[in-house]
Amino acid sequence: MGRRGILPPPKAIAKQRGYYRPSKHGDQIAEVNVLDWVHQTIPTPPEDLTEVAKNVWNAQLLQAQKMYGYISLIDLALFKEYCYVYAEIEWLKENVKSRTYTDDKGTIRVEPLYTELNKLRKDFLRLSQEFGFSPSARTRIQLQQQPETNTDIYSEGI
Repeated sequence: MGRRGILPPPKAIAKQRGYYRPSKHGDQIAEVNVLDWVHQTIPTPPEDLTEVAKNVWNAQLLQAQKMYGYISLIDLALFKEYCYVYAEIEWLKENVKSRTYTDDKGTIRVEPLYTELNKLRKDFLRLSQEFGFSPSARTRIQLQQQPETNTDIYSEGI
């Protein structure tokens, strides 16, 4: 079951106001900066994806790679499912003739492909929420800060 109640404020605001609690904020795995992020380069789409799915892979990651800490390389398996579901939805939209059909007895029935399309739409929306691909989901995203590189050439001593 989902989380109930008010969501904690973003970490930066909680720190600024003086009531930051690490147990209530952030992703401990991501915060130790051990994850590799999709940043500056886009991973090649998996070969088993269709062309439509590969196009979504490239388009979405092209936007996501501009922000450090948005999608990690370990997220790509789930992201592949997102792309696959999108491609399946597009195929179903092209192949569903109508929402209903009339059977041999004259009864109006819901087209099975239309039912499948609606199931996939729900899956797609859930996956979109996971990645913050909707305006409301994006407000809940907390990006990881890029680790600072030490530019002081004398930091190690002379």
